[in-house]
Amino acid sequence: MPFVGLAQLLRRDVPGLAAGPDGADLVQLFRCPLTHGPDQERRYHLRWRRAAETERAERFIADPPDVPAVLPEHELPEPCVLHPEEVDTYPWAEDDTLPASLIALIDAWDDAQVAEHGPDAPCYQYDLSIPPGWRVGGFPSWASTGPMHIGCGTCATPMQLLLTAEGSEMDGGSHSWVPLEDRDPALRGMASIRGGHSVARPSRLRFGRDRDLHVFTCPADPRHTPRWVLS
Repeated sequence: MPFVGLAQLLRRDVPGLAAGPDGADLVQLFRCPLTHGPDQERRYHLRWRRAAETERAERFIADPPDVPAVLPEHELPEPCVLHPEEVDTYPWAEDDTLPASLIALIDAWDDAQVAEHGPDAPCYQYDLSIPPGWRVGGFPSWASTGPMHIGCGTCATPMQLLLTAEGSEMDGGSHSWVPLEDRDPALRGMASIRGGHSVARPSRLRFGRDRDLHVFTCPADPRHTPRWVLS
């Protein structure tokens, strides 16, 4: 069964994209359209290339390979052109991702915001630290699993986050990240999003039960096997 292409990124377009093996500057993410085993496991594939070599290639596939027509809609991506935007991100504040004293200050600030502004008050975790949606580098979100140590299976080096893929570019818990042109300033949360489903989920994909797919690579040697983590 042919893998389905999910993303293609070039370092010249995304300055924060990590370098691949042997100077590769183009990375492609693929997913098998079918699930496997009793746990409905998904299989992914990361392919590094040199952009200059692919642009000189003599053979290109004009149309992507056919996939089974019985697949649910959220298994096949809606073709999109990316418009990268650089933002500052900060670590997930839980366990030992930050010093305990700093996490205590963040929790106190969150409580003060709720006391002053009510349940719609901004909070560190969702409004300030990590944006929703597809992103390169930065810090992983750990909303479903809690923070995890991700070590390289080959050399045990702590791995770095290459890419995060998510079904939604915006949600009710991250109002501050909704682009101004896509929101109604008089409303909050999902109700504020103009354009509905196609704006909130432009890629049409889902990962697990609406989780984030984190792709980790080894900074010591990008040829080592990447790791996929749903959180």
